[in-house]
Amino acid sequence: TGSGKTITSFKTALFLSTRAGFDKVVFLVDRRELDNRTSKNFKAYAAYEPVDVDETKSTYKLRTQMKSPKTGIVVTTTFKLSSLVKELVEGHDDSLANKKIVFIVDEAHRTTMGQMMGDIKRYFKKNGLFYGFTGTPLFDENNIKGKFNEKSEVINTTEKLFGPELHTYTIDEAIRDGNVLGFHIDYVNTGEFRSYEDLREQLADKIKADKPDLSDKEIARLVQGFSELQVEENAVKEGILVYQDETHIPRVVTEILDNWQDQSQQGEFNAILTAAYKPRAIAYYREFKKQIEEKFKETDIKPNIAMTFSFGNENDSENVATEVAKEMFQDYAEFTGIEFIAGDKKRGEDAYFEDIVERATRGGSGRNQKNIDFVIVAKQLQTGYDSKYLNTLYVDRRLELQELIQAYSRTNRVFGSNKEFGTIINFQYPRITEEMVNTALKLYGSGGSSSPAIVDLYETAVKKLKIKMDVLISTLEDPTEWASLRDDEEGKEAFKFAFLDALDQLNFVQQYYEYKWDNDAFGLDEHRWLQYIGAYKNLFPPTDGGVPPVEIRPLAGKTKLQGTQVIDAAHILSLIGEKVSSKGKVQTVDSETLRIIYEQIQELSNMGEYEQANLLKEFVDTELVAGNIPTGVNFDEAFENWCKGKECILVASFAEEWGIDGEVLSRSLLVYSLSNANVIPYIEDITGSVDFEKAKNQSAGNKLRHNMNLIKALPKWMAEVKRKFN
Repeated sequence: TGSGKTITSFKTALFLSTRAGFDKVVFLVDRRELDNRTSKNFKAYAAYEPVDVDETKSTYKLRTQMKSPKTGIVVTTTFKLSSLVKELVEGHDDSLANKKIVFIVDEAHRTTMGQMMGDIKRYFKKNGLFYGFTGTPLFDENNIKGKFNEKSEVINTTEKLFGPELHTYTIDEAIRDGNVLGFHIDYVNTGEFRSYEDLREQLADKIKADKPDLSDKEIARLVQGFSELQVEENAVKEGILVYQDETHIPRVVTEILDNWQDQSQQGEFNAILTAAYKPRAIAYYREFKKQIEEKFKETDIKPNIAMTFSFGNENDSENVATEVAKEMFQDYAEFTGIEFIAGDKKRGEDAYFEDIVERATRGGSGRNQKNIDFVIVAKQLQTGYDSKYLNTLYVDRRLELQELIQAYSRTNRVFGSNKEFGTIINFQYPRITEEMVNTALKLYGSGGSSSPAIVDLYETAVKKLKIKMDVLISTLEDPTEWASLRDDEEGKEAFKFAFLDALDQLNFVQQYYEYKWDNDAFGLDEHRWLQYIGAYKNLFPPTDGGVPPVEIRPLAGKTKLQGTQVIDAAHILSLIGEKVSSKGKVQTVDSETLRIIYEQIQELSNMGEYEQANLLKEFVDTELVAGNIPTGVNFDEAFENWCKGKECILVASFAEEWGIDGEVLSRSLLVYSLSNANVIPYIEDITGSVDFEKAKNQSAGNKLRHNMNLIKALPKWMAEVKRKFN
């Protein structure tokens, strides 16, 4: 699941439709939103291929395309094809049954055991070939009812329906190949029981009441022999462990909202919450709304929530009242600006669902305030839904085997260093759920603790981080002494390797649900870590204007250091501006304030802003302390003007050295960008202004070589000046 079935199926369909002599290749999906998405993907793939991809908006259009003599790929739903087959059978029309058609069935674990697929296979049995694509094939262990065929055989596994496996690619292999991510799975006790020992005591009391002939010692021996899984199972059986929505749902919502910003990485990613049954999904939706209203102030950033499920019909036992749909649509319009109308064919439930599917793939509200942070579902979006921005699945229902793997795999799309794994957070029956996970992984992968599908426990990941932090500290014990490595190439490389290794592991640890900074467990405090970041930035400035090899993200822990300040140039300038006093016609500061200013400048240097710190210190020494700043001049403005003057001196010096026009060089520097460091604006104007005879540097010997050397020197000089005064 998530390892590339769509592109694989397209390539298969392409080969069969262009080289194998078939009349048609039909790609079957089981839901309309997948029909639309698959058609779009197939058309994109087919743009450079000798094949046409036809989508089917209606049964009539499907009939036209199927009867057309033109070869190609048809994308449609099982429902539409079943409806067409029904019409053909009723009209005694065998024209399509005689064609050589290949059917590629997507998500072949879902509706393929039903009546519709049976009708389709019967009609096309003469010349039709059926191939199934699925990330979770059905085995005997899945205990699917299935259907009887014409030979009275029960068709209840994928192999019985489609024949032997042609190719197997397990979740373990996909993870090892880097095509999908592994999972970090949490099992949360929301307070329905205090501990497993407490459950044991309650079970002992229950057994004693039911079997008074057993001695206390026999009961104790029996209960103590239970594993935690057996304790849970027996507690459920005896009615001791019960989840009541009135208390359980508020606890779950509180847990989710309390950790929302950290888990979503400040709204970069989003999440799905899946609950059994529509009434529970609605209860969750309303509890989210209630707690968001209570927890967040008017000025706070609030999460956007949406809910979706199958709206059903009048015969659906869980059919949702129109008022609920109206409530959902009204809430949705408030943050998206898009209005939907309950019961409307064009702007109703179907259009609402399609918009949710498309909008949710864009990530959370941190990326765009109209995005969705939480999608609450009852069964929907747990198979076929594909989004790299989904990093968390909250589960408050029973999931087993193929349903479990399919639902969990919504989170496993590869994204980058910000997403090292998909996070699954279960809120019911911790040990029972853990056993279900292990059973599913054994069926669809290697299973067990050795399976790469499950990432390290948080404690293990932290231990690995501590080891890497210790190695980092051994390369540079005091990060504020980074300058000692400046001319030590071997030591500098050892530090770089250790720092990036520790950073990579920290990024990994930060994505766990349990993450918060722990000085003892991590081996250093947050402030010290920031100093190591500063040392790295000072030792390895992006000379080409690029970014560090690994993204250095700000810490986003659940606990923060008390009294920590953000020390940057703006902060120091603000501090100086507040503390200066007038003495005659100039501004000045007392010795204690000057000491604080120097400390803050040093801290700025420690945090990786060495160039800015040096510039500020020079300004303070040569302008403020020397009494060169007149009374009444804004301190920020004085610093900015001083920097411009320093920059002009550097421009004039470089122009004089190379014999070029200083004004052209200044114009180029003004629009030069570090993000495109090798592109020098107005380069032709600069080289065209060269007067070799006036250049101080004539080491090239002639103008041609001089210009070639100038073109090489400009990017480095521009980057250095821009970084210094930017």
